[in-house]
Amino acid sequence: MRKHAVLFVLAALETAGLALSALFWFVMRRDLTVAYGGRAMPFSTNLALSGGFVPATSVVGALLVVAAGLPRLRAKTRTYFAGAGLVCTVFGLAFAIAAAYAPAFQQMAP
Repeated sequence: MRKHAVLFVLAALETAGLALSALFWFVMRRDLTVAYGGRAMPFSTNLALSGGFVPATSVVGALLVVAAGLPRLRAKTRTYFAGAGLVCTVFGLAFAIAAAYAPAFQQMAP
């Protein structure tokens, strides 16, 4: 039973990560793109605000978590897949937020 509890918790955390990624994608990304206008931005900011980075990391993470539910995999392998999916989604989101706000923080520096 405990083996399934770990997968359930990882799947719940993945769902929360996907919800935050959707919030970034549909709300924050659009606002930041409008706020930055046509200014020159670093490569990391361009990547974070591009059309495919956040959705790609989210899809890969979600597919890994779904693959963790395959019945032919051992419990340890399922946990590795679900953990890797969560890391992929959260890393993509954290990178996107940090890189997207980097130019704003650089302007605040004295």
